[in-house]
Amino acid sequence: MADEEYEVIPTSPIRRLEKRLERMEDTSSTSQVQKLMEQVIELIKSNQRIIDDVVKANAELRDELSRIPGKIDKLVGTMNEFMEILKASAEEETSGGGAIGPEVMKPLADKLTEMVDQNKKSLEGNQSMLVALDTIDKRLKRLYLGFASMYRR
Repeated sequence: MADEEYEVIPTSPIRRLEKRLERMEDTSSTSQVQKLMEQVIELIKSNQRIIDDVVKANAELRDELSRIPGKIDKLVGTMNEFMEILKASAEEETSGGGAIGPEVMKPLADKLTEMVDQNKKSLEGNQSMLVALDTIDKRLKRLYLGFASMYRR
């Protein structure tokens, strides 16, 4: 103990240095980095919710659109049955000697045939829309997987 040296110094400069060090630790870049990380995480979560909502809406839209072809097929079948009934009644009227001839029924039959053709075109358009939606769905999933893998690193 005799070898130890002692020095008497005022404590106020040391106290000021301690307080300054505490302030620096409190306002260090670590807290700013922490805040930035929290904001980035919140942004990632928000982005994830948006992607989930888009995927869900896309799936619901695909479900609705997938029901359309069946309904159109049913409508076309009903229209074909109606056309057959009209043709049969027109033939019965003409063979029965009635005043309505094939010339009178022809415009109606032509319009109904035109409606059936339009329904077929609509069906084709809906099917092409389903293909486009499937492509969008695949791209969204690929984008989602890209984001997910990017944030996992």
